Amino acid sequence: MAVYINSIGQIAPNSLVNSEQIATGKLTCIEPDYSAFFDSRTLRRISRIIKMGTASAMMALKNAAVEIPDAIIVGTGFGCQEDTSLFLRKLITNKEETLNPTPFIFSTHNSIASQIALLLKCHEYNSTYSHRNFSFEAALLDAFFID
Repeated sequence: MAVYINSIGQIAPNSLVNSEQIATGKLTCIEPDYSAFFDSRTLRRISRIIKMGTASAMMALKNAAVEIPDAIIVGTGFGCQEDTSLFLRKLITNKEETLNPTPFIFSTHNSIASQIALLLKCHEYNSTYSHRNFSFEAALLDAFFID
């Protein structure tokens, strides 16, 4: 059986890297207008990594002319580690009181795949791999063995 990648969607760092980006180790990306993918209420709630991951998936599906995929398989490397860290800091700072549950909900590794499924109303197979450097390979192998 052969596996083909029919389309990609990407939000990538731009080619103009400045000294601040090198010093902090954070590159800026050329980001799309997210309002094309999310309603305003959702845009306020979700983190940047979920916006980027979901928007790139929606771009790939559009380019492949796929409305509802047979499966949603995401390889995230570290998942939503920044969101998890933010939630844990607030948990400690607020002494486990008056916490907003939304940051916790979006801090899990499968948040990107879940957001894609919610937007598409897709009730098919949904899985996330956060295997650091092997996430892409793990997700690809999973896709290869789906019936």
